[in-house]
This record gives sequence, C-alpha cells and structure tokens, in this order.
Amino acid sequence: MKIIVPKPGPEVEELGYFVGSWIVEGTIPPGPWGSGGPFSWTDKTEWLSGNFFVVGHWDFKMPADLGGDGREIFIMGYDVERAVYTFDAFSSQGRHVQSTGTISDDTWIWESAASYSGEAVRQGYTTRILSPDRYEVKFEICKDGKTWLTFMEGLARRI
Repeated sequence: MKIIVPKPGPEVEELGYFVGSWIVEGTIPPGPWGSGGPFSWTDKTEWLSGNFFVVGHWDFKMPADLGGDGREIFIMGYDVERAVYTFDAFSSQGRHVQSTGTISDDTWIWESAASYSGEAVRQGYTTRILSPDRYEVKFEICKDGKTWLTFMEGLARRI
C-alpha cells in the first residue's frame, strides 16, 4: 500500500497570516465579570512541520480580579470534513477552549462554549484584519442565548 501525503489546501494557507510575533493591547469594560481594566498579550506562532497547523503561545496580562497574568498554548487548523477552522487552547489557569471558526471577507469569527463558576456561556471571538501587520480583536460572552456582552476589545500589531 502506498501512503499519499496530502498537501495543505488554500484554507490552511489562510492561517499563515497569524504566523509570527504579535502584541495585543486593549481594554476590558466593567461588567458582571469585574471592574475591567487594561489587558495585553504577546503571542508567537509558527507552522507545525508539514504546514497543516499553526502552533503558538500567549503570555497575557489581565486585571487581578479576572485571573491575573498567565500563559496559554494553542493550535489552529482547518477541519476539511466539517469545513471549519479549529482552535484548541490550554491555559496556565486550567482552562481548555475548543473553538470553531469561519472567515467572511477580512473577518475571522470564532465560537465556543464555556463554563465560568458553573454557569454555561457562549463565547465569540472576532478578528478583523486591518493590514498585513494589524488586526482588531473583540471577545464577547452570551449568558442568556440572546444578549452579547463585550468582554474585551483591542488592537494587535506585528512585532
């Protein structure tokens, strides 16, 4: 039996935008999660051998009442069977997030489910590409199935 090694398709190549080093800075408005405040993270990503997956890690700084500083590792890919992007992240705060994503024009839309203190929520993470070296981020939470609350907004720049 001959094994045929596939080649990454155009969907996978889209992930290449995120390869490199970035800094993201923004704000968290006050809300049911706490007093809010500034946040930031740096991330460094690279292609996993074979160029099917992007692997990266974040070092983040958050307000103390929102868990404080930490680290996260993640893997981004494309699921051909479901025709969606995938994002799996594991944090130093014990969280594992599994998201699926789609692209619409210059905007990546990621969705996931989570539980905070036993309360189930939906999460939405939007990345809007502004240029080859800048993008906007917005992270939202929905607790009631209808109303989305902005948890954080910021700007990323390549470093």
